[in-house]
Amino acid sequence: MLKSASVLAAATLAAAAFAGSASAATIAPAGGSFTLTGNLTLSQSTTVTCAVTLTGTVNAAGTSASITGGSFAPGSWQCGWLVVPSAFPWTVTPGTGPTITVAGITASSILGSCSGTITAAPWTNGPPSKVTFSSVSIPGSPSACTITGTLTSSPTLTIS
Repeated sequence: MLKSASVLAAATLAAAAFAGSASAATIAPAGGSFTLTGNLTLSQSTTVTCAVTLTGTVNAAGTSASITGGSFAPGSWQCGWLVVPSAFPWTVTPGTGPTITVAGITASSILGSCSGTITAAPWTNGPPSKVTFSSVSIPGSPSACTITGTLTSSPTLTIS
């Protein structure tokens, strides 16, 4: 459960985050900061739902973004105490569709951890803009973590 929350935070990441590909997709507005918020359900050895807040910046060219910090809060009592996001920054790259890829997502708990990359997460251009994770799996120990939920961006970000 704690591992799941860690994965969620990353998804959290959730993102909110932007997935990358070799495409020429960009994130606008370039050079600005953003906050992703929402609820993510993380599953590993147990299942928790956390209120997720992730902060980041889009690079000057709009070709990627960095999630530079974040937190988990209850929902489930374990969030923010036993299950936390870690190992920032996470890199978000835009893809076609639009989608995003979030690399470096890491979450940890007293039961284990999850770390990896979420690829081709669907992004909805807004307002409000948001990323949706539908039972996305990332590697973990002692088992993989699954993340489900939606994070909304403020201000609105556009992937094109």
